[in-house]
Amino acid sequence: MATKKNIVTLKSDDIPAQLDTLRADMALLTEMIKSQATAKVNEKTSTAKAIASEKTDEVVMRYEEITSKAESSIKENPLTSIAIAIGAGIVLGALTRR
Repeated sequence: MATKKNIVTLKSDDIPAQLDTLRADMALLTEMIKSQATAKVNEKTSTAKAIASEKTDEVVMRYEEITSKAESSIKENPLTSIAIAIGAGIVLGALTRR
């Protein structure tokens, strides 16, 4: 049995047209990749901003809570607070002299 082989012949006139088509396809592919990458970056940026905002709110709330507790503790025990402040001042003063 004889087998027939498909032989592809290129005409010199077809090559420039095929190159133009290939260039257009590559440009289209490049634009698609660029738009997908931009969309992904925008998505990740908005997620990061949302998380940062949420964490900032948590830190502010925690700071306000600690500040409130410290103020109430100072008001309830003023002499103890003064003694702690003096002790901390002495320790910090001793550490900074070195």
